[in-house]
Amino acid sequence: MCVHRRSSERGWVPDMDSPARSLRTELMARWERPCSGSLRDTAALSPSHRLPGLCLRPQLSLSPPFPSARPLPVGFENGPVALWNCYSYGASCYAMDLWGPGVEVVVSSESQSAPNLFPLVSCVSPPSDESLVALGCLARDFLPSSVTFSWNYKNSSKVSSQNIQDFPSVLRGGKYLASSRVLLPSVSIPQDPEAFLVCEVQHPSGTKSVSISGPVVEEQPPVLNIFVPTRESFSSTPQRTSKLICQASDFSPKQISMAWFRDGKRVVSGVSTGPVETLQSSPVTYRLHSMLTVTESEWLSQSVFTCQVEHKGLNYEKNASSLCTSNPNSPITVFAIAPSFAGIFLTKSAKLSCLVTGLVTRESLNISWTRQDGEVLKTSIVFSEIYANGTFGARGEASVCVEDWESGDRFTCTVTHTDLPSPLKQSVSKPRGIARHMPSVYVLPPAPEELSLQEWASVTCLVKGFSPADVFVQWLQKGEPVSADKYVTSAPVPEPEPKAPASYFVQSVLTVSAKDWSDGETYTCVVGHEALPHTVTERTVDKSTEGEVSAEEEGFENLNTMASTFIVLFLLSLFYSTTVTLFKV
Repeated sequence: MCVHRRSSERGWVPDMDSPARSLRTELMARWERPCSGSLRDTAALSPSHRLPGLCLRPQLSLSPPFPSARPLPVGFENGPVALWNCYSYGASCYAMDLWGPGVEVVVSSESQSAPNLFPLVSCVSPPSDESLVALGCLARDFLPSSVTFSWNYKNSSKVSSQNIQDFPSVLRGGKYLASSRVLLPSVSIPQDPEAFLVCEVQHPSGTKSVSISGPVVEEQPPVLNIFVPTRESFSSTPQRTSKLICQASDFSPKQISMAWFRDGKRVVSGVSTGPVETLQSSPVTYRLHSMLTVTESEWLSQSVFTCQVEHKGLNYEKNASSLCTSNPNSPITVFAIAPSFAGIFLTKSAKLSCLVTGLVTRESLNISWTRQDGEVLKTSIVFSEIYANGTFGARGEASVCVEDWESGDRFTCTVTHTDLPSPLKQSVSKPRGIARHMPSVYVLPPAPEELSLQEWASVTCLVKGFSPADVFVQWLQKGEPVSADKYVTSAPVPEPEPKAPASYFVQSVLTVSAKDWSDGETYTCVVGHEALPHTVTERTVDKSTEGEVSAEEEGFENLNTMASTFIVLFLLSLFYSTTVTLFKV
């Protein structure tokens, strides 16, 4: 039992001059405060020492023995500060003192406890170079509550206090914990597996420190590509210059350097390197472009241009040369293309085409057509888009009269280019000695099984027994041309034995709606071939008709029907000519 007496306004005073020995029993101490008014100097060592008119406050349980005394802050909300000094003599506890705002307890027999330190690193996804990285230091299980944090770099230089935030000590389980945080730009944090920051904690028990490394950033090497100029790109500037482009992509972290070399020597002038761009955010990867301006003579000198990238202490290189872009696997080739029957019929002229492939530049290309007698024909050149292998094609076109073509004259295409050691030539003429056979035309209505689905219907035009193989097929609906994307026509195929070996057949399938067919729409298959008496024949079908009309029978149909066919084909010819003219323009 604790023996005490009331003393001065300051609180309780002891009845003995000094403590004799450690307290061996559990001491229960409790603050009590009036429900209203000022704090009363009241202390209780057991629940029986309560005074009237006071409100119960939290209790603090102390378990002796403790070898020394020290203050222990307790965060009672809006509570007073007390300084408890417990003196023991024998089995008697003589006195306690208390005063001031807040609560502080001094336990005469408690010992100091050094903090345990733990590094704290952000656990979010690897940061981008534009973000701030938080590193922390946790101190826990220490007594008393006073600690001081300081941050240093590995080279012992101090971290600016503007980047540091300390958090107050908090009581947990009878001991204290506290933490400190430092915010640093991610670009200032070396990606070193070894620690680069040191957190130092000063405490009454001594000084301790812990090393902290930055967050781990996933490393990815750069993917390097060089894009070379085309020969025609040099003609777009008066100085006849173009650009080599080097691209490094999909790398991380952001730090990277890029340089250009020509035949092993560093190139500085004419280099333009852009900023590093963020390519994707999860995980964070980057991309960098650099351009080198070269003249046409420098590029064609077959010098080796090298793009060199340094990333994470490693070098990556990519070479480029005009010698490597000549593409020996894709040499320049020339094809002479004869006029088609459809082109002759629709334009009333014979168009000669000379197709050139495998070009790497338009410059110095020349395509010309000449007659058999040496006369040079007016030739227009049309260029194609660049192909996937970096080359492109061109087409040289010339027109002659149908009679000149039908006469069997030979026409020659001549191609010259700086990449060719000598001109390339290809000739074409109308084949002679080929037997001519008129086609038979059959139009087949849709199958009943297909119509039963009530969706689409297929009208088929079968053209067979004709020679030579060049044929023209066109569909009409109620006398109007049908769009070419509504039907499919096969290429001419030789007919099997025992049919004449020089005859061919094709089939054309027109897709229409089942409703239009059921409503009685009429569909006409128009066939053009040079062996027909009037060049063309036609066959019309609807849901009420079926059958076959041969070329021989067609030659004796009444002239009114044939005249209407020629009117329609004249309109087709006019439409085709307009389309070709617009394409050339």
